[in-house]
Amino acid sequence: MFKKFLCIAIVIFSSLSAFSQNSVNDYKYVIVPSEFRFLDEPDEFQLNSISHFLFNKYGFIALKEDEQFPEDLIFNPCLGLKSDVIDVSGTFKRKLIIELKNCNNEVIFLSQEGESTEKTYSIAYNKALRDAFLYVNALNYNYKPNETILAKGSSKNKAADQEIEQLKEEIAILKQEKETQIVSETAVAVSTVDSVVNETPELASESVETKETVLFAQKTNSGYQLVNNASKVVMVLLQTRNPEVFIVQDKNAIVIKEGTFWYVSENDGQVKDTRLNIKF
Repeated sequence: MFKKFLCIAIVIFSSLSAFSQNSVNDYKYVIVPSEFRFLDEPDEFQLNSISHFLFNKYGFIALKEDEQFPEDLIFNPCLGLKSDVIDVSGTFKRKLIIELKNCNNEVIFLSQEGESTEKTYSIAYNKALRDAFLYVNALNYNYKPNETILAKGSSKNKAADQEIEQLKEEIAILKQEKETQIVSETAVAVSTVDSVVNETPELASESVETKETVLFAQKTNSGYQLVNNASKVVMVLLQTRNPEVFIVQDKNAIVIKEGTFWYVSENDGQVKDTRLNIKF
């Protein structure tokens, strides 16, 4: 037993030397995938569930990749480490290695091999994984905020806020230009229809309401996706620090709440505000 823990200590020291630029203590979360690459299906042999449990047991805040992430992790993915389990098994032994990578795909920690000679795969992988986690336990993880990593989130938040404000300004300018154009066209039309009592100029509608189309908001890690009655994704909304403003993914547009209604404001050279009937 003493030799085992001495070996663990040597490996941890070697790992810290190899990856000395960063420490696991710099990271607030560990993200566990739903399926490891060497397996054939999600959570096969319950290895993903066991990993999630053991990371939490040894002091980490472990999150499953398909669950709702905390707000600080959404705005700063670099707060989290991505976990993986690597199969290096031989003919007669199941051997697993635990790997932790940061948001730049740099290896922060690599455990020594956990081993098992059990013949039944489910038992062998379970024991090998728990054996490898002894090296995770030996890290004595204790989160200590890293200013460099925290700054990445601050810069992203600032950039997102600036983008939202820029979109709002552009939309406001386009609205003003449209209103000025409508007023000008109306004035010209009125002056030419003195003899036509029932004729009125056709004006462009500034806001289009789509009451008949109900969109259902489905929560995602980064905001919501809006689907119609046919379960087709209509648009993806990326949340911002303002709960009443969303950025539309892959479009130069935002979804904003005005009063009790939601509108999508698109900026494609022409102002177009469409009222949305969203069910959250």
